[in-house]
Formats: sequence, C-alpha cells, structure tokens
Amino acid sequence: MDLTVAICMYNARKYIRETLSCILSQSVQDFHLLIVDDASTDDGAALVEEFFREHPRQYELQRLPENGGLCAGRRFVEEHASTKYLLFVDADDCPYPQMVEKLYGKIVSDPDLMAVGCYQEYMGTNGEKLRGGIYLGCKTKEEFYAKAAAGKLIFMSAGAAVFDRELALRVGGHQLDGFPEGKPRYRDLCEDLDLWCRMSDLFVEGKAIIVLPEVLWRYRKHERAMSTDSFGMTLRMKHIKGNLRRRRSGQKDLSFIEFRDNLPPAEEKAIRREAVAADSFRKAYFLLRKGRIFSALFHLLRSFFAQPSYGWKKVRANLHIFH
Repeated sequence: MDLTVAICMYNARKYIRETLSCILSQSVQDFHLLIVDDASTDDGAALVEEFFREHPRQYELQRLPENGGLCAGRRFVEEHASTKYLLFVDADDCPYPQMVEKLYGKIVSDPDLMAVGCYQEYMGTNGEKLRGGIYLGCKTKEEFYAKAAAGKLIFMSAGAAVFDRELALRVGGHQLDGFPEGKPRYRDLCEDLDLWCRMSDLFVEGKAIIVLPEVLWRYRKHERAMSTDSFGMTLRMKHIKGNLRRRRSGQKDLSFIEFRDNLPPAEEKAIRREAVAADSFRKAYFLLRKGRIFSALFHLLRSFFAQPSYGWKKVRANLHIFH
C-alpha cells in the first residue's frame, strides 16, 4: 500500500494503547505507521515503545523538539512522509477494523479522487456509545463538483479520511503562516476544513472529495468540550469561507491576521452571538446526558436567544440518528 497512517499525539497516555490496538486490528496491515509525539510532557511515547515491544510490527516514532500544536504536527507529517496517500488518526479515536481497507480501496479505484472519508459515531470519554456522530460530506463526485463550483465549504473530518498527500502539498498543505503568535492557536482551528476547501479548488481539473456513507470510525467526544470557546472557531470558519469566495472570484487569499484586523465591528458582534449559541447548545447536550434537565433547558434557551436557527441546524444535521 502506498499509504502512511499517522498519529499525532500530545499527552495521550490515557488512550494511546487503545488507539494502537485499533490500528493493529485493521484488516490490512501493509501501510507505513508514523507516530509523531508533539513534545508531550507525559510518558505517552514510552507507552508506544512498550506497546510495540509487546505487539511487534513496523512503526516509526518521531519526537518533535517543541510543542507546535495539531496543525504543525500534521504539516510535519505531510512533509516527512514519502507515500502518495495519508490518513491521520487522532490519538484517542478508534477506527473500526475495515476502515483503512475500505477508504484506501476506494481512493485508488478512481484517479479523480483526491480524498475519501467516512461517517463517524460518537463515543464518550470512557468509550461508552453516545447518540449522534459526524455524517458529513458529498457521497458522489457529481455532488462534490456542484458544491465546489458553487463555492461551498467542504466539510469532512481528516481523522477519518485518506487523502492525496502530493495534491494537499500542492495547495499549501496544513498552513502555519499568517496567524498571530500565542494562544489561542488559530491555525489549529478548522485546520482540516481549510485544507479540504483549498483542495476543492482542483475540481476544475476533475478532482473530487467524497465520503463513504458508512460508519467506520468512533470519535471520542470529551466532556471538556463543554467549556470550549467557539468564538475562535467561528471566526476561523468565516476566514476560510471568505478565502474560498475570493479564490473563486480570482482574488488572493487573506491571511488570518489580515482577515481579523479588517473585520467590521458589526460582523464580529454577530460571530460572537453565534459562538454563544454554539457553546450554550453544547453545554445543554452534556447536561441532558447527566439528567440535569432544568440546567440544560436554561442553556438551550440561551442558545436560542443568541441565534434562533443554530439549534435547529444541529438537530437537522443529525436527524438520521433517530431513524
């Protein structure tokens, strides 16, 4: 297989053995396994070495000298790997056994395909099954071409997608430049959406991004997401969407710094309201799971008053889970 499966990990000792077990359970094994430790402060890298002493197979462990974040780790992999295709596996997620075989088999079956993803289901911090999942993406090339031509965002998780490394680098790969220093690391927000949207420019050459409408992945949904600030992510999505429209009209991309510094105050206020809606809806979800009905209702109402359409969009996107 002309494929590298890459795990970028940071302080992942709690889950890395489970994820590696899922890798060893794949129905095909003739891929290169690359593990990148992003200057962790725990003993995750030592656990990786211990795991493969117990379960021998080929692997490569790279330790980065300083912590650069998710986007920097993925860019390192894109430049370090030598295979045509890449698949990123998050250090706490669990692919099902046929995931690699099915995604790789699909992408090599059609030279027009530059990325192939799949559906994902949610699991909790301790591996318990949760309702919902990630069921996004175009299922056919024709659907993708229409969406790309219309300048639509291309949603698909990189943690469940095999993609063409060479084409990704051709459009810039995971981008590190043009972001402010310090935290939050805006380059780590929606970094995969940014890559898929830049790769979608290649629709003019007949290239396509699709998903297999099949659950091949378990995505760990941590409760700490309850406290996630959505403002930066929403801002980043607006930046990606704006650049997509600029490219479709023949204009040059704006860096994130340029975009942020030129954002009208009224638009920034609208983004903050959208972020409040997202954060409140997320909190309501976790509170409902804990049976805290009144607290959950409070946050649902807060989400509704911040942006009435947000909750309905989330429910509509996941309606199939009730079928």
